[in-house]
Amino acid sequence: MIELWGLKIHGYGLMIGLGIWLAWEVALRFGKVKSEIIERLALPTIFWGIVGARAYHVIDLWEYYRSDLVKIFFLWNGGLGIWGAILGGLAYLAYFSRKSKTNFFELSDSIVIGLPLAQAVGRVGNFINGELYGKNGEPLFAWEGGLNIILFFILLYVSGFRIKSGMTTNVDGLPQSTKRLSNDGVTTGIYLIGYGIVRIVLENFRSEQIIWRAGGVPVAIWFGWISVVIGASLFFKKEKTSL
Repeated sequence: MIELWGLKIHGYGLMIGLGIWLAWEVALRFGKVKSEIIERLALPTIFWGIVGARAYHVIDLWEYYRSDLVKIFFLWNGGLGIWGAILGGLAYLAYFSRKSKTNFFELSDSIVIGLPLAQAVGRVGNFINGELYGKNGEPLFAWEGGLNIILFFILLYVSGFRIKSGMTTNVDGLPQSTKRLSNDGVTTGIYLIGYGIVRIVLENFRSEQIIWRAGGVPVAIWFGWISVVIGASLFFKKEKTSL
């Protein structure tokens, strides 16, 4: 924690905020939809992403939180589950897509490009909190951060560093399409495959006492495999469609 002019700044929260800001800057520059749409999406998507992330963590450690429910709101102490954030954010995107009659995958492809970058920066917050070390002392936050950076550049490449041009709009003035190098859903699929694999591999190195299990298998691995399957179905379906 840093105290500046009487204001207490928690390093974990600062890194999370910085990561979110970078992700949205990437979406504004490389997304498939107009910047105005990204700006409309920003706050509510962030809100529901945080709600989902915190809910995932609280469910995992319910025995701890049930005795002092107020601690659920102490976000600066750490405790955000990325799978919950992904579910919360995508749920809001689905709602927004239906309400605005905007292509869901154009929205998700725009948002996921910067997610690995945000996640990498967020892992610095784990370092500040002195957490997320492996069974043998491995700095898992560093491994995941590095792999997320690689995934970020892969997504940038797949998205083609596209320039927002050639858009048409629907009756609500929302964009229907942009000039792009990949089919709708491919970028989202690659993100889900990539991050799913990262978590499946790294979860095996986590300390046993911090692993949330279901059916004897870490919940994060369940989500990782579900993510890979959904991502692969999106990738191969969209790629086949383009042939």
